[in-house]
Formats: sequence, structure tokens, C-alpha cells
Amino acid sequence: MSKKLALLIVATLSLGMMLVGCKSESPTDVVNEYFEQIKKGENEQAAEFIESTMSQTKEETSAQAEEETDKVMEEALKIYLSKIDAKVLSEKIDGDNATVEVELNAPNFSNMMMEVIGESLSAAFSGEEMDEDYMSQSLLEKVKSSENEPRTGKISLTKGDKQWKIKSDDVMLGLILGEYNGEGGTESN
Repeated sequence: MSKKLALLIVATLSLGMMLVGCKSESPTDVVNEYFEQIKKGENEQAAEFIESTMSQTKEETSAQAEEETDKVMEEALKIYLSKIDAKVLSEKIDGDNATVEVELNAPNFSNMMMEVIGESLSAAFSGEEMDEDYMSQSLLEKVKSSENEPRTGKISLTKGDKQWKIKSDDVMLGLILGEYNGEGGTESN
């Protein structure tokens, strides 16, 4: 489950990173558009990429069970992304590079994943069997009942061909997913 989930998350976020602004858009405009597309989940390229990524990672399991688990994971990710609210705090432009500081209010996805993994390990040590479907359902329920927490971070952009483009980096991933801290709260700077 975690390999598929990681690929699904990376696919979704990577496609957002490919957003470029029109010639008249500022770095702030590009960042705002990025978060709007991520939140809405309406990017056709993202849907196609996610679908191809999921089909490439299928293991030797029942096709029906695999499809059901994938649907649950996609629903969990869609709900999670819909809960993200971003607000630009500042913008700094230095030639062809820019930094946009944002405050993000979103659940801490990393903490939720670690809770699911911890629960499955605990169950395994108790002799219970936890399959991917159970873990996916558990994550979905955690996402549905999750509450937003604030985090801040800086998003780097570069300008090429008179267009701003978001750079993909670990700070961006940590900002969107949250960082595991074992308690449910995080702030990324």
C-alpha cells in the first residue's frame, strides 16, 4: 500500500510542479494557481498520470481487490487535497528566481500514514492479519476525520521563457504532506 500511495502522491504533486504561468503572471499567481488545481483535483494530465502509475505498480493480487484498494486510496488522496488551504504571505524576486512564502492549512498526512502503519504493525505482532484493503480504509477514515493545522514554507520558482515555474523539492513535499512528528502538529520553514 505505501509504495502505491507514495507513487500516487508524487504523481499528483509532480504534475502540479509542472505548472507554468502565462507571461503576465507573477510567482504569487503561479503558486495560487498550483494550489487551486491541487485542491480541486481537476487536472486531466494528473488523472491520466495517476492511472498509468497505478497500473504499472500492480502486484500479483486479485484484480478486483486491487481495484477496490486503488479506489479507496484515490478517494483518500482526493479528500486530503480538497482540505488544503494556502495563503501567500510574501513574494521575493531576484532576477530569474523567486521565493513565495505560504501559510498552508491542511491535515498532517505524514502523521496519518504513520498511525496506519503503526496500527498494522501492532496488529501483526498481536497475530492479527492486516491486509491492504483494511489499511486503505483506515487511512480513508483518518483523512475524513482529520483537522487542518497551519504550516509555513517557502516555494522556489524559476523563470524561463518569460514564465515562472515551481521547482520541485523536499520542502514543498513536506509543506503539502506535513512532517511526521509523532504528535499531529508540524511547522515547516
